[in-house]
Amino acid sequence: MGSALLAALALWHVPWRQGLARPHSLYDHSSAAAIAPAYALLTAAALGIPQGASVVVRAEPPDAVLEMWYHRFAVALLPGRRALPSALYGTFLSHEVWKDAEYLVVVGPKPSPAPGHLLFETPQGSVWLRER
Repeated sequence: MGSALLAALALWHVPWRQGLARPHSLYDHSSAAAIAPAYALLTAAALGIPQGASVVVRAEPPDAVLEMWYHRFAVALLPGRRALPSALYGTFLSHEVWKDAEYLVVVGPKPSPAPGHLLFETPQGSVWLRER
């Protein structure tokens, strides 16, 4: 009887409305779902950004709090690359801090005008080779 009650309780807490499809990232069904697109995009970007390259992650539209978290993800998910911050403690940093970044990862819609050569695009955002 007790095991049936525990099984029923477990089934009650399954997120049925979200479907049974596999989530795209670790954060899709969490309270931090707002950063799930950055996690998925940076995981994909790790295949296209070479070791030793410098990269900055931006949000479209710009959001200093999200960009601070995106920078932290870039440090963790892009090992061997130099992640430059665009925001710190919820405040945008000067463009001078990240102006030399070779690659730009944009979480959200494509920016206009284009910041360089588009390398690839996913539903979560785009990765750009910046023009010098």
